[in-house]
Amino acid sequence: MKIMAIILLFVMLAGWDIPQLIKKKQHKDLIVYAVLILTGLILSILSAFHVHLPNPSKGLSTVLEPLGSLLKAD
Repeated sequence: MKIMAIILLFVMLAGWDIPQLIKKKQHKDLIVYAVLILTGLILSILSAFHVHLPNPSKGLSTVLEPLGSLLKAD
């Protein structure tokens, strides 16, 4: 039931925004919107199934800590 509600919500959001983007001929924005909304849909469904999702801040800190140590002036 949760999955159906999530999908219905995302379809309603897309149904509201996508026709406006097509009408205004904003094709690049439409592609970005589609990628982001599909990513959100997939992550929401995975979260509803209680799949462990990694914390994005840990990945960023792993990448940025070495860069920060290179830029630090000691």
